[in-house]
Amino acid sequence: MGYLISGKEILCYTLELPWADNLNNISCIPPGQYNGVLRYDKPDGWRIQLEDVPERTGVQIHVGNYTSEIQGCILLGQDAKLENCSVQNSSKAYSKLKKAFYGTDTPTSTPNKKIIVTFK
Repeated sequence: MGYLISGKEILCYTLELPWADNLNNISCIPPGQYNGVLRYDKPDGWRIQLEDVPERTGVQIHVGNYTSEIQGCILLGQDAKLENCSVQNSSKAYSKLKKAFYGTDTPTSTPNKKIIVTFK
């Protein structure tokens, strides 16, 4: 579990799988800084995909609540439950991230912004 911070503001909690030697679909990603690209081709219509994660492809930040919903990606939540290692209100956290990125709840275009995600 961790936090997603934009600027100096904590936007939400994050949830990843524990470290398992960076094995695809069963491990969190290695610490580092990764460029992100926006994907609009999934059912949720918007997500961030991380580029150049060593030995991994398709690592994304998206909606979800439990580790059983993770295949190497990062989930977001408004609240966290340590007792069952989960995040809650994922859709609300996702909306907050989108608003932080676009600057509005109703974007009409994608701003020319570079996305850099750092994992420590």
